[in-house]
Parts: sequence; structure tokens; C-alpha cells
Amino acid sequence: MGEKSKVIGEFGEKSVENFLKLIGWGETPRNIEFDCLKDIHQTKTHGIDFFYSYLSPLTDGVLKRICISVKFTNKAYPNSPNSKFKEYFDDLSKAIDCFKFSPELKELTSIKGYISAENIGLLFWLSNEENETGDIISKLENIQLNSDYSHDGFYVVDNKRIDFVFSSLMYLKGKYLNSDISFFYPDTGKNINPTIKKNYGNILPIEYINSTVLPFRVENKQSNKTTLVICTNNNFELNDVKRLIGLSKELSKSWPSEIVISFPDYNEVRHSYDVRNAKSTFEDEIFTQNVKVESFNNNFKALQQ
Repeated sequence: MGEKSKVIGEFGEKSVENFLKLIGWGETPRNIEFDCLKDIHQTKTHGIDFFYSYLSPLTDGVLKRICISVKFTNKAYPNSPNSKFKEYFDDLSKAIDCFKFSPELKELTSIKGYISAENIGLLFWLSNEENETGDIISKLENIQLNSDYSHDGFYVVDNKRIDFVFSSLMYLKGKYLNSDISFFYPDTGKNINPTIKKNYGNILPIEYINSTVLPFRVENKQSNKTTLVICTNNNFELNDVKRLIGLSKELSKSWPSEIVISFPDYNEVRHSYDVRNAKSTFEDEIFTQNVKVESFNNNFKALQQ
């Protein structure tokens, strides 16, 4: 039984390792073990599965230090996941509390030029169950978490969210051949230093990792045509189209030649009227003419577009 659990865990770690490469997090150190520094934790050592650090493109002078834990099951998610989630949350939170003071952290962090550092937890809770819809976060109800931990944030990626990021990137790589595909970094009011400011890059910011909206910049290498692509994990709704057209107008500031808004379930026959309706609410017709709506989950219905 223990050997089977080990094999299942290795599959989970391999999946996450490949995903981290896909989002620009490179060759992340893995399986890091370090001493516990607090008696209250009642353990001698802690461990994290992966560690990644980067200078934030969204906030000047901030180093993001991400401690990653992977939980992979061959079964469906539990119907009542609160107790299991609290267990995972506590384990990783305790590890972060000790890791940020450990010699191992100093050895793994060579980045310079930051003013402050944030220590963040990232939990991948993934299921190998074939029919699992994967939305574990929506099942967490009225959960009371320990507030004594001193990390600077905690993110959860379940099947639904890892599938969204993966599907979005695969859609872009398949659609935009001979193009540079980057994550787009908007103005946040906290990334204002012109000497270090980046408008786009290969690193997915931690703030995007379980977001329902992902902005991308695509530049064709041959024509130099640039496209702003906004993928959303929400199903098609008229109000969402209006909201995302407005967001694209705010983000684009006239640099893209084209804007594409992509839903998981967009259907040209069913939804094109709503798209025209949404565009008509904007006075700038020149802008809306360059806006297209489509699906990033391709099947034969994509031929309708």
C-alpha cells in the first residue's frame, strides 16, 4: 500500500514539475528538507516539494518566495474537504514559518535588488479521477483556518485551475504559430519604476495562478503583429463579455493590432448575437471592430468561427 502511494505521489510531482516549466518557473529545486525551528510544531523536520523565487513584475522591489506542496490522489475529491484541506494548510504553513529562517533558503535564493520579500504557500491539490470536475475550492465552506502563521499569502490549485492555465497555453501555442507568447503584466500602481518595469514576460505571476482571467501578449515574429488575448475560466455570459471588453480596452492602451477574448464554452451560433450586443454598448467602434470572441476548448464547433 505504501509503495502504491509513493508511485501515485511521484506522478503528481512530475505533473506539477512539468506545469511549472510551462509557466516559466524553470528548473525549480525540489524535495527540500530542513529543520523545524519551533517546538510548537512538534516535529523535527519539515519538507516542501518545490521552491521558486522571482522578482515581481507587478510590485516593484518585491521578491516572491514560493513554497510548493503537492497533494495528488487517485480518487475523487472528498465531498466534505474542509478537514483534509486544514491538514494540508497547516503542514505547509508550519513549513514556511521555519523555512524562511533556514540556511537552506539562503542557499537557494541568489536574487538581489529587492526591497522586501514575501513568503507564500502554494498548494497543488490534484485528483487523477477521470470524471472529476476538479473544483475543490468551491467545496470549502465556512472553513476556519489558523491565523497564527506568518506567511504572506496562500494559493490553491485544483484540477479546474490547473486545467484552465494548461488549456489556455496549449490553445495559444496551437493557434499562434511562429509567435512569441508572453504573460501580460498590467499597470498595477505598484510597478511604476521605468528602469525595471516589464510589460510582459515568460513568468506567470503567483497572483495569476488561480485567477479566472489570464491576459497574454502574442507577437507574430514575421509580421510583428501584436495581439492581446484574454482567456477566462468562466462560462459565456453577456455581462462577462461586456466586462472583459472593458478590461481589454483598459489593458491594451492601443498597442495590440487585435484583441481576442476566449471562453471555455463559446459557441458562434448561440453567442454571436450577444457579442454584437456587448460591442454596441461601447462608443469606440474602431476599438470594438478589432475585438474577437472565441473558445479555447477546440472541437468541431470551432469551425463555426
